[in-house]
Amino acid sequence: MKQLILMALAAFIFASCDKESDTPRPVIISGTGNITAKVNEFRALLGSTLNTTKGHTEGRREINWDGVPDMFATQKLPFDFFNPVADGSPENLQRGFLYSTDTDARISSSAFTNLEPANGTEFFSFSGSKTFSAVSSNLWNVEFEVAGARVAASVNGFGAVFSDVDDPASTSIEYFSGNRSLGTYFVPVHSGSSHSFLGVYFPNEKVTKVRIMQGAATVGAGVKDISVGGTKDLVIMDDFLYDEPVAIQ
Repeated sequence: MKQLILMALAAFIFASCDKESDTPRPVIISGTGNITAKVNEFRALLGSTLNTTKGHTEGRREINWDGVPDMFATQKLPFDFFNPVADGSPENLQRGFLYSTDTDARISSSAFTNLEPANGTEFFSFSGSKTFSAVSSNLWNVEFEVAGARVAASVNGFGAVFSDVDDPASTSIEYFSGNRSLGTYFVPVHSGSSHSFLGVYFPNEKVTKVRIMQGAATVGAGVKDISVGGTKDLVIMDDFLYDEPVAIQ
């Protein structure tokens, strides 16, 4: 009898492990230095087609900052700048991307030297000339909607380009499905250039929110990066990439 019980237990453990091995695991793509190949690898994973109009359920979306008006260097970027839904809203801005309403997000064409000139030697854009940072908090959320509609949506993957990650524990992306955390993933320290990239794709999960820890302190007036005499690692961002947001069923 004891032998039969042990055999049944072993069979159960084997079956459980086999089932777990069949579950698709998150695909993590990260890199530093010349990150172009890693960014392109993540693009291919999200979808080969870059969508610029409404009405899609496949393909991918991207955000960079070069088309954002310069006035948002000194004033808050609207939380729905990349998903306005009012009549007559530009369709090319309807990308299903929202910041937390309390996030004071800004862009810069001068590496945020308007806030602290010394940081201009540390921060660099990846594409174009403009970069992005939250200036209200270094911890902030992103949620998704159907492009051009106030309809909650999910994606399978999200990735971003970071500039000047010096501390391996300072910068991360946490992914959520509803209130359930799918894990926190840390952005690698830069090497060879100022850039780092992190993207995570969940084949069998609906990602409804991401929480970004952008450095160890908030980019702000008079705040210096650790590399130029400050006390904490400051980080700014450039391109965001994610697959087409689809309405949550």
